[in-house]
Amino acid sequence: MLPVEHILPALHKQLLVGDAIVVAPPGAGKSTCLPLSLLKLDVFKDKKIILLQPRRIAVRTIASYLASQLGESVGHTIGYRIRGEVKVSANTRIEIVTEGILTRMLQNQPDLPDVGLVIFDEFHERSVHADFSLALCIEVQQALRDDLRLLVMSATLDVAALGELLPAAKLLESSGKSYPVDIIYHPDNSSLHLFEKVCRLVIQVFPKHQHDCLVFLPGAADINKAAQRLSQHFATEVEVLKLFSELSKNEQQQALLPNPEGKRKIVLATNIAETSLTIEGIEIVVDSGIEKKAIFQLNRGITHLQSQKISQASATQRAGRAGRLTAGTCYRLWSKEQHGRLAKQITPEIMHSDMSSFILESAIWGSDVSALALQDHPSDAQLSQGFALLSQLELLDNNKKLTALGRKAHGLGCHPSIAVMLLKSAKMSTEHLSMACALAALIENKDPMGRTANGASLAARLHFVLQQKNHVIWQAIRQWHSKLACRLLVWPLEDTAVLVGYAYPQWLAKQRKDERYQLVNGSGAVLYQDDALTTHSWLAVANMQTSDRQQDNAQIRYAESLTLLQLEQHFEHLIEKKERVNWDPENQRIVSEMHQTLGKIIIHKQPIKRPSAQHILTIWRDVIQTKGIANIPFNDEVQQLIHRVQLAASLAGTPSFSAFKAFPDFSGSGLLNSIDRWLMPYLADILTWQQFTQCHFLQQLLNELDFAQQQSLNKQLPKQLALPSGRNAQLTYTSGNSVVLSVRMTELYGLQRHPTVAQQQVPITVELLSPAGRPIQTTQDLPRFWQGSYKEVQKEMKGRYPRHFWPDDPANAQATARTKKRMSSKP
Repeated sequence: MLPVEHILPALHKQLLVGDAIVVAPPGAGKSTCLPLSLLKLDVFKDKKIILLQPRRIAVRTIASYLASQLGESVGHTIGYRIRGEVKVSANTRIEIVTEGILTRMLQNQPDLPDVGLVIFDEFHERSVHADFSLALCIEVQQALRDDLRLLVMSATLDVAALGELLPAAKLLESSGKSYPVDIIYHPDNSSLHLFEKVCRLVIQVFPKHQHDCLVFLPGAADINKAAQRLSQHFATEVEVLKLFSELSKNEQQQALLPNPEGKRKIVLATNIAETSLTIEGIEIVVDSGIEKKAIFQLNRGITHLQSQKISQASATQRAGRAGRLTAGTCYRLWSKEQHGRLAKQITPEIMHSDMSSFILESAIWGSDVSALALQDHPSDAQLSQGFALLSQLELLDNNKKLTALGRKAHGLGCHPSIAVMLLKSAKMSTEHLSMACALAALIENKDPMGRTANGASLAARLHFVLQQKNHVIWQAIRQWHSKLACRLLVWPLEDTAVLVGYAYPQWLAKQRKDERYQLVNGSGAVLYQDDALTTHSWLAVANMQTSDRQQDNAQIRYAESLTLLQLEQHFEHLIEKKERVNWDPENQRIVSEMHQTLGKIIIHKQPIKRPSAQHILTIWRDVIQTKGIANIPFNDEVQQLIHRVQLAASLAGTPSFSAFKAFPDFSGSGLLNSIDRWLMPYLADILTWQQFTQCHFLQQLLNELDFAQQQSLNKQLPKQLALPSGRNAQLTYTSGNSVVLSVRMTELYGLQRHPTVAQQQVPITVELLSPAGRPIQTTQDLPRFWQGSYKEVQKEMKGRYPRHFWPDDPANAQATARTKKRMSSKP
């Protein structure tokens, strides 16, 4: 008896009144026993049950198993739909589909008139399509079909978060594995390649067990290397099989079934074998702990397959494969301590994927992404990138509204880029459409030239395909021909790049140097050095890949050369003319050019004699903001005005100087914040720093003060002070709100009160100078100086400057700037 059977009565009862969430471990029978039990419920006797599976191989396998349990072939009571393959009939009651198929069903008939229940299996994988189709189903329930039932199932699930989306759903849990699984941690810290570590462990543990082994590796490359190594070691005694998505249906089925000769087998699989699949005879799981994850790189607009550690939830799923049919053992290529540091759950695909298809689907549905009932929402950066791409493809207008082309593109049921290529090629000619079908097949499938390919040219691949009429790629080409009511015609290979550019305008590329290119989106891409396409200045790129070792430039896999004439004829809507004005820091001047651009690529540029005033002012604003007010070439007179106004501001709080409150802010930040008023209007014709230094800064700042303010400033904080000697001396105002008078001491004789400004509120710092102009002493209390330390200064000065007047009572002596002789000869 399967563990899930214990919860079936409660589940049947719940589905009569509402939704349900089922959490059950691997092997419990969620995908097999449970769906068949629901066929017996009267509530669904006139309605279909849709069972969602994230992978094609699981769809086919589960459909075959369920049909066999009913003694039927697939296509009767049990049917399935995947892209390019449909096996259903009028009698089909359980339809197993991949997630994109359900999205299409909902878009075509939102009320799902013939569907009573939608089952979301393996929901923990959190694919974008699963999240989206669940959100749509919730909306359908709320607006159109309150009788539609939803059942979400998984072995590992964040139930709390899901419960917020389905608050009325009842949680049902099936505990216990079918059979116990021993977990053995076997870390390998050697410098060997991952596949070598795994092979070493498999060779070590396989003889200790009686049945078959399932090995988890991150990707096809590691699987192929491991298969070669293990096949050599075990020879014909053991069958070594591979299981990953790129294999044919027959190759995949061979890995799932027992060896017809009774041999033991080792199945090398990606995480395709994590869920839903029962591989006959597995007793051992060897887990590398690494997976390949498709991570969308926003800066390049490409999806990068990145190797990373699996989550604890994935490790649980993988280990469960060893306990499906008998007690088993799982060997993990990491330590128990490392296991505790793994992420609890996988990162939902919606958080690191290209959102362009998602946004287009939402627009077709008539909803904003932010309004959908999603467990997690994509970032603003993801959405911004997605909207930008759909705009480039002309599927959304400038207001983010769906265009007529957008509706047609969605109807083709493929990625928006491929759809645009097909639709725009049809406007060129039927021959172009015929070739676009072949390009779509090439881009969506494995390279038909395989390892024999010595370049990225798509035209070369089209030529190769024409010579190989029996190649498997023709199946995909004919499917597109059939869908678009097209046939094989003479392909205009000279326009290959134009069609590729229609699909991927963001990847049009201009040569930087040799094999290096710049893409429209600003990122870099590179061809192999010996690629014939390196002789061309322009490329239309259809496929790229990145690696952890090569971060700066993506490796171009598919591309075709493009002429400048083709670019200007077919992508005119993407080409802009922009006046580019910049600051040249080396020559300290504004330079301007007219640029003809394609995204971040400059096609042509030519100098402009004089840019617009608006551009000039924008540059000066940026330059001044960067350099700061302190670096504006103010002369001493301007600095003095600034310091006087700053001192006035510091006095504004006292009653006697309340008028100062209305003064402008001449602090560094104040002047910077007000440059649009006092400075920018005078810079519209200034192009160089040299010209800038000749600006009339004093007058520009004085214009900030009205006549009354200027009069008040001159009265309270004068620029000069009348001395007892009869001369007017310059006052120096400092950034510290102090006032300094530097003067020969002899000119202050007879001054009995210390000099001040601002109605005696601010004492002047007096710097007393010798007759030669050298500092003698500084004081802020002149009468005290006369009575005190003057005596010592007098002695020294008489010795150094005997011809000058050094009275015993300076406070009552005659001030002079002359020698004693000239004083006596004064008329």
